[in-house]
Amino acid sequence: MKIAYRLVVAFLVVALFSGGLTLYLVERVQAEHVRRYFDPGRGIHLRADRRPGERLIEELKRESRKALLLALAVAAGAGAALAFGLTRPIRALTETARRYAAGERDLRAELRGRDEIAELAAAFNDLADRLAEERAREERQLAATAHELRTPLAVLKAELEALADGVLPADPENLRALVAEVDRITRLVEELELLTVAEAGGLPLHPEPVDLRALAEEVFSRVLPEGVELAGGGSAYADPDRVRQILWNLATNVAKYGGGAARVVVEPGRVRVCDRGPGLPPEALERVFEPFYRADPARERGGSGLGLAVVRALAEAMGGSARAYPAKDGGLCLEVRLPLQK
Repeated sequence: MKIAYRLVVAFLVVALFSGGLTLYLVERVQAEHVRRYFDPGRGIHLRADRRPGERLIEELKRESRKALLLALAVAAGAGAALAFGLTRPIRALTETARRYAAGERDLRAELRGRDEIAELAAAFNDLADRLAEERAREERQLAATAHELRTPLAVLKAELEALADGVLPADPENLRALVAEVDRITRLVEELELLTVAEAGGLPLHPEPVDLRALAEEVFSRVLPEGVELAGGGSAYADPDRVRQILWNLATNVAKYGGGAARVVVEPGRVRVCDRGPGLPPEALERVFEPFYRADPARERGGSGLGLAVVRALAEAMGGSARAYPAKDGGLCLEVRLPLQK
């Protein structure tokens, strides 16, 4: 039952109980005193300066006040019991929230009944579960970031030590290899920064009408000059530089994991890229846009593992979305939706 209904019922019960008790006590006292007044053997002892009627009225008033005070005391006790009973779940939920804020992250509120307090407790538990999932995701991201940075840094350190010890000559080829490792670390850091800013909603955007087919042709012809089939056409209202970045990441994903060839279908507010690779298992489709996720961890091929995460973050930052689903011929389709108008 809702709390408002329970309060109304509680107030009615207390009011009826206190009123009934008062009426019962008053009627009982009045009946007793009236019988004494009219019974000669049990007559009221009167003072000399008082008439019998006045004395009766005075005693009835006094007894009525006693009955009223007793009824009010009982009503106050019943009301206090009801109030404490109704507020007990609130106090318990408050204590749970206080302990959760103090660091007991595994604590959850106890659900009782189906009233507003139970709904609040359920919302608290849902929020705590979501925060726990978010913390776990951030911890996985942090661990993956450390892993991704550790590898190129280790290679860079080893090659620098080899150059310092004279094991490797400081020729242009070895120096270019060192620059390549630095570039890889720089790209990783830049993508991490972009992903963080986009997810926080602080990414600067300059949306305008853009021709999606022209951008797709520009990007895919550079990354897959002989392996792209472009169809359709349409526009969207988005930041052209961010759209280029989305398309570039989609194209490089095809080049690394999609067999080097893809069919790109452009529609108003939508770009769909279906590759000719081995595809992904169903459970991987839900995680393909997570940072550093790889369906096959052994197939790194020099990638940062952030490309598709950046795709989704940029699409959502512009008011769109991204999803993955199996292609009809066994490959993988990546679809990005963008707003059609301002």
